[in-house]
Amino acid sequence: MANERLTESIVRDHFKNDALYKSIKWEEQKSTNKRISELLKGESKGGGKGNGYPEFIISFPTNSNYLIVVECKAKPSKHRSEKLDKARDFAVDGVLHYAHALSAEFNVIAIAVSGENEKELLVSHFYFEKNARNYTELPISKLNDIASYLKLFEDRFFLSDFIFRDIAYKARELNEELYQYSIKELSRCTIISAILLALTDDSFSNRYESIPTIKELGTSIISAIDASFLAEGKDDDRDIVRNASLLHKEFESILKEPLFSQQELSYDKGKKKDSTLTIVKELIIYLKKNVYPLVKHDSVGYDVIGLFYTEFIRYAGSEQSLGLVLTPQHITDLFCDLAELRKDDIVYDPCCGTGGFIVAAIQRLFKLAEGDEEKRKFIKRKQICGCELRPDMYTYACSNMRFRGDGKSNLYNGDCFNNEATIRDNHRPTVAFLNPPYGKTVSCARQMEFVEHALNTINPQADGRVVAIVQMSCGIKNEKDLIEVKKRLLAKHHLKAVLSMPDDLFYPVGVVTCIMVFEANKPNEGRKTWFGYFKDDGFEKRKNLGRIDARNRYTAIKERWISAFRNLDEIPGLSVRKEVIAEDEWCAEAYMETDYSTLCDEDFIRKMRDYAAFLVQNEEI
Repeated sequence: MANERLTESIVRDHFKNDALYKSIKWEEQKSTNKRISELLKGESKGGGKGNGYPEFIISFPTNSNYLIVVECKAKPSKHRSEKLDKARDFAVDGVLHYAHALSAEFNVIAIAVSGENEKELLVSHFYFEKNARNYTELPISKLNDIASYLKLFEDRFFLSDFIFRDIAYKARELNEELYQYSIKELSRCTIISAILLALTDDSFSNRYESIPTIKELGTSIISAIDASFLAEGKDDDRDIVRNASLLHKEFESILKEPLFSQQELSYDKGKKKDSTLTIVKELIIYLKKNVYPLVKHDSVGYDVIGLFYTEFIRYAGSEQSLGLVLTPQHITDLFCDLAELRKDDIVYDPCCGTGGFIVAAIQRLFKLAEGDEEKRKFIKRKQICGCELRPDMYTYACSNMRFRGDGKSNLYNGDCFNNEATIRDNHRPTVAFLNPPYGKTVSCARQMEFVEHALNTINPQADGRVVAIVQMSCGIKNEKDLIEVKKRLLAKHHLKAVLSMPDDLFYPVGVVTCIMVFEANKPNEGRKTWFGYFKDDGFEKRKNLGRIDARNRYTAIKERWISAFRNLDEIPGLSVRKEVIAEDEWCAEAYMETDYSTLCDEDFIRKMRDYAAFLVQNEEI
């Protein structure tokens, strides 16, 4: 006798073993979502007044506009009817019935599955756009991974942000696990990065479970990292050798950590002990299943290691006091738009940290290459370069690039100012992205000197652009040393635009920023600057999620921003053009007209609180 439960079990196991399963909402036969329940009222497949109950409904907590609905039948002969009008009896007919109802408020992927085993399984896919009368049958005949389904919604930012948030969630989960074993915060990211890198070596990935001791497992991780990077140096070992030796030294330090040097570790306040061999193997298994498939995903560009690092040090001390403020992923992507990145551009980041801007740039350049594999290889080999002073950050940046199939991205460990001539003469950048160090010991003048350095590396024969995100105080303070740097900048380069960014952009770190866009080697005199008031990016602070695009607003907001920027439009409340000198304030707020008739007491109080917070954060009071 046919058993539909077997079909359901195949589908259930497929999705529950997916790397992204923990970040979706999985529901069976019903939904707790009121919008979904209301749409399924009266949608019984039998045509009666009862409610509809699809086998499975997949929704996405970080974005409420998309659904996946699945309907199953045991017999392949019951996959679809000739006229698609027998919703009760056929899988395709049934899932189309439900998807039609749900598409009134959602974009829906509808999946019909028939068969009791993998060999005979029939799978059909359909896409329903919200409020559209018709649907599209998709040429997909097997169950896909969740990331591939997200891609079908044709919302690249949704896909990118979802995976980004998923990795952040897993970073929090791992942080709690490592915390209970008293593993130091600043060691956690190196350990995770080391294991993920080791998994790029197939030999290690296939045999780690059989390694008998923690000492041998630790040395095998380091050997796998060496093998992974050196494998990339077969064609040109110029950069590989440098990278591999530095990485070996940095990663080898984890072998001195208790996790690898002891046989057991205590947890639960010392009441219990676990074998370190078991802990590390379970950590590898978790990363291999839940994180590694995502770090190598081709569809989006994100700073995976940066996410882990940010989470691991969140409670270890202030990122700002360390002079490290990692740039949010949607901002690294925005930089590519502001620079109007072209496929032949050479991109440089003098303060590359964990590699956020480099990852975003290489992903955008890959997209511009349009599937040209030779061009992709050239991009990785010749069109990316960066510099990072801190050895641990340098290591993480190299790791991020290796996850993208590259071990020779012209990354330098050292002071960017000391490497200025090398970068300029050997790489001849056409574009530079940077987020210079912030913090108590880094003055506004020093931040702008990093910008000046970036501009000095730009190829003078190129149409060069530099995009930097700096503290807002760099644009408005009137300090003598800051003014001198700004004078030098304007004498040689055009300040094309300054964008005032959201006050909580770097949440939970309290730092107010702006983005400056320069055209290199074009003196500013007589030219206007475009000022944008980009205080609302659509993101909202949510518990345990940080700042997220909860209402799916960012894509439309960014399109408006970029359109105004490219056309140099002056839009009331958003943008204005003004010729400025070094002594002037470089911020939109100084020049935009305000409609005071709309203001009330609450607006005044809120702004005074914001200003007081700004002064405290910047140690002005």
